[in-house]
Amino acid sequence: MTKLKLSKDDLLDQIKNSDGNLRISSISSTEEGEELIALAKHLELEGKIVLLEYCLDKKPLSVSIKTKNPD
Repeated sequence: MTKLKLSKDDLLDQIKNSDGNLRISSISSTEEGEELIALAKHLELEGKIVLLEYCLDKKPLSVSIKTKNPD
């Protein structure tokens, strides 16, 4: 499996293109999923998104992120 490496900007672009409901299933480990969630939390701290919900699913391995645009 390939290791997914997204920058914060790449993740932000994917979130903006997903209408607030993003599911990433191309991750290869739970650590990688946790890194994506941490990136989303950083985007929220920077005021770029409002993180409503996130979930690291184990079967199949994926990350779901629900967001909205900041006011």
